[in-house]
Order: sequence, then C-alpha cells, then structure tokens
Amino acid sequence: MLHMNPRPSILQFNRLVSSLLRMNAFQAASDVFKQMELAGVPLSIYSLNMLIGCFCKLGSVGFGFSVLSKTFKLGFQPDVVTFNTLIDGLCKVGKVIEAVRLADKIRILGCPLDVVTYNTIIWGLCRAGQTSTGLELLGKMEEFGCEPDVVSYSTVIDSLCKDGMVSKALDMFLEMRDKDILPNVVSYNCLISGLCISSQRNEAMKLLNEMMANKIMPCVATFNMMINAYCKKGDVLEAKAIVKMMIERGLLPDVITYNSLMDGYCLRNELDKAGRAQEAKDMFLRLSKDNSLRPSTHTYSVTIGGLCRQGLVDEAYDLFRKMELDGCLPDSFCYNRIIHGFLHDKDPHEAVALIQEMVSKGFSADTTTMSLLIQVLPKNQLNHPLVQKLLNGPDINIQEIES
Repeated sequence: MLHMNPRPSILQFNRLVSSLLRMNAFQAASDVFKQMELAGVPLSIYSLNMLIGCFCKLGSVGFGFSVLSKTFKLGFQPDVVTFNTLIDGLCKVGKVIEAVRLADKIRILGCPLDVVTYNTIIWGLCRAGQTSTGLELLGKMEEFGCEPDVVSYSTVIDSLCKDGMVSKALDMFLEMRDKDILPNVVSYNCLISGLCISSQRNEAMKLLNEMMANKIMPCVATFNMMINAYCKKGDVLEAKAIVKMMIERGLLPDVITYNSLMDGYCLRNELDKAGRAQEAKDMFLRLSKDNSLRPSTHTYSVTIGGLCRQGLVDEAYDLFRKMELDGCLPDSFCYNRIIHGFLHDKDPHEAVALIQEMVSKGFSADTTTMSLLIQVLPKNQLNHPLVQKLLNGPDINIQEIES
C-alpha cells in the first residue's frame, strides 16, 4: 500500500489494520504501523488506540504505554478507549494492582471512565482471586458515577460461585434483578454452575425453568451442566429427561452430553442391565455418524471402564479397537482400563499383549495394573523381562503392590 500512487489515506490504512485485528493477526498489524511510521503517514488517535491494542494483545503492555507517551507528544488527547485498552492489557498479564492505580489516576485527572473500565478491573480482580475487592468495586461504581450492568454482576456472581460462596452469589443475583438489570444466559449459567457444583441440583433446576419462563434461551452448556450434575449422582433418568427437554428446544446434544450420560451409567453400574450395554453402543453409533460429534478419548475410556467392570470385556475390547479405527488414539488411562478388564477376566495372555502394545507407545502401567498382573500371572512368568521392567519403572510403588 505504501508504494501505491497516490498513497492510500490514513482511513484506508486504519481499515487494513482493523481487518488484521479481527483476524487476530496482531503482529502483522503492528508491522503495518511500523511501515506507516517509516513512510511518514500521519496517525490519528484511532490509529494509536489500535496500535496500543496490538501491543496489549501481544502481551507487551510496556510498549502500549510507550505509544501512550507518543500520543501525548503528537498532541492527541487519549480517550476512554485508550485507557480501557491499557487497563485490559494490564489485567490480562496479571498486573491488576497497576490497572487499579491507573484507573485511580485517570479518575483524579477528571478523565471519564465508563462501565467497560470498571467491568475490566472487576474481571481482573476476580481472576486474581480477589473476589471481595471486585465485589467492593462493584458497590462503589454508582458512587463513581457509573451504573453497573449485567456484565458487572455476572462477573462477580461467577467468581463467588467458583469460590464456593453460592449463597452470596444468589444474593447478588437478586440484587441485580431488584435494580432492574435483566440477567442473561451468562448470568444464569454462572449461577446454575455454582449450584450444580455445590450439589444444589433442585435449586439449579428451578433457575433453568425460570430462565425459560423469562424467554431467555438456555444454551447447550446450560443443559450440559444440569445433565452432568444429575449423572454424577447416578440419576440418569432425570438426566435423560433434561436431554429430551434440550432436544425439544432445538438444541442437539454434544460429546460432553454423551460423556456425562456414560459417566452416569457407569456410576450406577447399569451397563450390565437389559438394554443398557446396547444403549451405550447406540450412543456411540449416533456420535460416530455425526462428524461434529466424534466421541472423545474420555467418552471411550469411561465406556470401556464401565463395560469392563460389568464383565463385558469382549464388548469393551471391540470398542477399544473401534476407537483407533475412528482416529481417536487411546491414552494411558484407556489402555490401563481395558487391561484391568482382561486381568479381572483372568486372561493374562491378552493383557500382556496389550501391555506390550501400551509400553511400545510410550505409556506406562499403573499400580492397579501391576497388582492385578502379579495376582493373575503364573509365578514362573513373573521373571519375564517385560514384567520386571514394569515393576522397576519410576511410576510403580512396589510396597503398594505387595500390600
């Protein structure tokens, strides 16, 4: 662009840089600015703000402040976007105290701060584990002449839930509604997640029903949180009812949904019941047919482990081999689970073959595998080089095995 005749305007350069930023090509955008400066292209406050944003996105906040100095030297007055960008950059590199100090200086100088400024600092404080300080700042926003919004409250609610302070998060949720700030799907998700983690599934279900009654459409993640919470307690029937509710609202289950259901089946030891093993296989069939819902390694591991625990080792082995054919490589956890199944089934020959395969791929046997191997193998085979190599491995505790 610099070699074009006539040379493009600053507006055209800004459009180019803006496009690069939307593509997350921050280094390329920074390089364009360097070329503009060398060619003597006059910069605008908009250009300088974008350059500060580039450096902040690259984690080079110090260079962002250098551009701020250049802004003053060029006679431009930094605006709220300038300072918000720098505050955001500081928070993202963990310098939240510096971000707070900068905001204080800006406020003392009489420069206007907006809700984005405060939301960014609240996010930075909560991310740094300073939820109480973030909560305090939320309470002072009105004093500073800035009304908090749904983002302000949702950030604090999320942090309170992650800190296990669900009761306080509920109070903040009610306070938000009392101020006529309408919760959105993020607000509800934060609180539903907190309630599910604290085993308050019924309260979470009430919130789910409330958000739907308020015409706020739950997303797949919302339903997955509820499904996972019920599955972790072995309540698969309730979880399946939520899956049905999800589908009725036009949302399709994803691999996380299926993983939760498999966890639930395995927790209840239901894979040996009539139709449950077939239902598990049907789930995999549905997953395999949809390219966007490929089973994950976790999906396979959970199901293989559940089938093995119910003595359905052949079905588990078929699934194990199908896993590789589908391009999902088994990990150490998955190998050890299928090996446990063969050892429990008193089939040391197949177990040893799988151990050799596992070791050749750089994985190691866990303590349970070795303990079962010692119990099942004939004594005259315990001196086999492979067994001795495994027993002397760094991850194996001999005393734990012998006990």
